Amino acid sequence: MHLLQRDGRPCAPLTVGTDQDGAATLADLYAFGPGVTVRAMMNTSIDGAVAGADGTSGSLRNPDDSFVFGVLRALADVVLVGAATVRTEDYRRPLGRSDLRAPSRRPAGGAHPVLAIMSRSGELPTTVEADWPTLLVTPSAGAAGAARRSGLPASHVIVADSPADIVAALSSRGLRGIQLEGGPSALGRFAAAGALDELCLSTSHVTVGGPSPRLVDGPPHARSWSLRSLLVGEHATCSRYSRRPDERS
Repeated sequence: MHLLQRDGRPCAPLTVGTDQDGAATLADLYAFGPGVTVRAMMNTSIDGAVAGADGTSGSLRNPDDSFVFGVLRALADVVLVGAATVRTEDYRRPLGRSDLRAPSRRPAGGAHPVLAIMSRSGELPTTVEADWPTLLVTPSAGAAGAARRSGLPASHVIVADSPADIVAALSSRGLRGIQLEGGPSALGRFAAAGALDELCLSTSHVTVGGPSPRLVDGPPHARSWSLRSLLVGEHATCSRYSRRPDERS
């Protein structure tokens, strides 16, 4: 891949390999700053689809996208995702690249990210593994039933009614690097609420046609973003946007 923009400015093109040195370069590029950051990571096709012909984002994956995604997963304290996305995408052990795990680059210093699943019902997908650190994030209405159905201990249940409440609850546990991985409705809620700080977008160099949800599918809103970095590969273009300072809530 070729790095064409960093820190919000065009830079002399830098070739980034998919080896350990290239991964370290991207880890520095995408490193979480101080404080709490909510970063969304999503994949789309050139024609704006967030799912391929099989109805999953997995069919849009390619070597470039997978490389960047593996780096980002290795930086996050927590992967925050809706239950429907976990079911569709078959989430299992979201570790990230093995060569970035020791020493830990996560703000909280953990060996792997916590998996935080947003669900009203509390019925967690069967793909969730019992020994993986997992949190249920559920609204106050019906929280007791959701907690019971999840089978998780009370200490692993977060009751939160808004994106801001979710972020506050996760950060209170020391989880400052929050990676929101979907689906589109979750991104829509966070973006509209002003609770999304970064959008890391991988645009696969394919078209798929057909119906597909928008990348951000939620209440109408108008927010401005700055392009912080740009990577171009053979299979995908990976861009990182940050919310403009005057748009921060």
